[in-house]
Amino acid sequence: MRFIHLADVHLGAVPDRGCPWSKEREEEIWSTFRRVIAGIREDPVDLLFISGDLFHRQPLMRELKEVNYLFSTIPDTRVYLMAGNHDFISRDSFYNTFEWNSNVIFFRSRELTCVKDPRLDVYVYGLSYYDREIKDGLYDQAVPVQKEGIHILLAHGGDEKHIPLSAAALAASGFDYVALGHIHKPQQVIPGLAAYAGALEPTDKNDTGKHGFIRGEISERGTRFEFVPLAKREYLHLVLETESRMGNAEVRELIRGQIQEH
Repeated sequence: MRFIHLADVHLGAVPDRGCPWSKEREEEIWSTFRRVIAGIREDPVDLLFISGDLFHRQPLMRELKEVNYLFSTIPDTRVYLMAGNHDFISRDSFYNTFEWNSNVIFFRSRELTCVKDPRLDVYVYGLSYYDREIKDGLYDQAVPVQKEGIHILLAHGGDEKHIPLSAAALAASGFDYVALGHIHKPQQVIPGLAAYAGALEPTDKNDTGKHGFIRGEISERGTRFEFVPLAKREYLHLVLETESRMGNAEVRELIRGQIQEH
């Protein structure tokens, strides 16, 4: 079973709002998401996991329709997604009534729910945020419903205000893979078992380093996955040495030179 794991896409975000390039960055987030879907069309996978914050805030109806259309172009890939703390399901959210394509499973419940994939012996578990903050460790007691099959947990959180996670509990849970979201830096929490895909595109100056998604496979040999860089941009923190004799114009030229170099 082959899969792609995304999280924290933040469609609708406007990085560096107010800067000359902010509108371009907003579109690049959409563009990179479209490139993921296009890549699946070219090289299909069985399952696509989106572990929360697909949108940066409450999605507009036209945005849901756009995303749903993109999912319809990969009909042989089953998509599993949940609402995170940014795009949580509010009382008047379009998430409440939106009808997804037949290949899309949206975890609408605030309680952990298990869905069996009809074609594969795969069980996927998830829930959605209904508030900006959830301080309870909702995943601490999560375990597979049975021993047979492949079991995947979608989990969004990892700090004290957003579903605290216990690495020990996840390691002992019995899941074959834990697809994590909320932390924007891609990282393995439990080697070979649980990982943050990180933000697909960096959304602010603190999102340094490479960004992209996780591509993996689960077979009789176990779970194998890798991080795939895809973002169009990368934030760098640069330290520049200046001298007291320098004026503003010379400092600006120094900064421009460093930007061009990188």
